[in-house]
Amino acid sequence: MNDQQHSFRFQDAGVLIVDENAGFMDLTTQILMGFGFRKFERRASLSDAEAPRTRFDPDLIIVDPFPDIEAGLRIIDELRRRQAASALPSVVIVLTGHTPRPLIDKARRAGADYIVAKPFSANVLLNRILWSASTVFSSAPSSAVVGDERTYRASIDGATAALLQ
Repeated sequence: MNDQQHSFRFQDAGVLIVDENAGFMDLTTQILMGFGFRKFERRASLSDAEAPRTRFDPDLIIVDPFPDIEAGLRIIDELRRRQAASALPSVVIVLTGHTPRPLIDKARRAGADYIVAKPFSANVLLNRILWSASTVFSSAPSSAVVGDERTYRASIDGATAALLQ
């Protein structure tokens, strides 16, 4: 998605998943693969996610901030700061089993686009990804958008229509 023709192709999007629960990380990966995502970087701990990444610029970031909420939110903030100013921001979704109001507020302040409670359905995750991506795209500066906007909007509308059927 970043700095390429902007048509929201899942197979071209890079995904970073950070979850200390290996079972949920596997489940999330399998669901995303079912949607067509193919480029993954998986981190099994928050400390692994803090290590600098090379040659991987994720378009979608899914983070479970537990057990160390502050470290998890710091990762989101750091990932947001590392993004190039000219690039579209990554979609950041917090996927967690605990969603108290203070966590939701802190996650939003750290840069999360959406918070999804575990357990979740594939439809809920897809809906949140599409909603967050369309929000990111609609709020992006026009200089960051490359390609035909109608193509992108049509792909979002088509995916949303398929989800609602």
